[in-house]
Amino acid sequence: MELAHNAELIPTAVEEILRWASPVTHIGDTTAMRLKDKVAIVTGAASGIDINEAGLNETLAGLSGVEAVAVPADVSRSEDVQRAIGQTMDKYGRLTTMANCHGISLMEDTRIVDVPEEVFDRTIAVNLRGIFLMCKYGVPALKRSGGGAIVNLASAAALSGGGGTSYTASKGGVTALTRAIAFQNAAEGIRCNSICPGPVDTPMLQISMKKLGLTTMTSRPGTDEAAFITGAIYTIDGGATQH
Repeated sequence: MELAHNAELIPTAVEEILRWASPVTHIGDTTAMRLKDKVAIVTGAASGIDINEAGLNETLAGLSGVEAVAVPADVSRSEDVQRAIGQTMDKYGRLTTMANCHGISLMEDTRIVDVPEEVFDRTIAVNLRGIFLMCKYGVPALKRSGGGAIVNLASAAALSGGGGTSYTASKGGVTALTRAIAFQNAAEGIRCNSICPGPVDTPMLQISMKKLGLTTMTSRPGTDEAAFITGAIYTIDGGATQH
């Protein structure tokens, strides 16, 4: 079963995922204040097979203090990604933040000798090619907007090798791609960082791992406060990858 096969993209600031996408000037700032004047694209806004309209609507209903527009798309398809980014620029005139949070983990993705080639190809297409396409076509929009921040969701599996073969390879590629993007675009005022969470209780984890892990973000790499941080890999797994 594929999760977030066709990930939904939301081209605006999103409260729960991008609380850290704007500067915090003092204690007591509201989320809406922190997101003021920010325009973001978030992928993976709803989990499920293909386009999960119910999950997407639930995400939209849970937002407050921000404007959100849903653009259903398959992140592994160039034309879908370009359309979503184009609609963002047409509607808001700028793009300041990207949070690439989509991903799949398939039941058939196990040991390398047992993984079907089509499972490997599909996992790489969504997990790695999808982020490649988002950044390839998103970076020019960020440049036209005067710079910005990209956060790519990787996985602790990229550091430990503990996930399925295809999943681990795709997430390892995400961390390497993140570094390349950060290096290439630093002079343009564009930062790119990745987060490597350990097991988190999501529908994808329930299917593929049956474990619980940490769910709290401990840093805000998308904020203006983190202006000196780029190319970093944030590991959030309770130290599991150190043992």
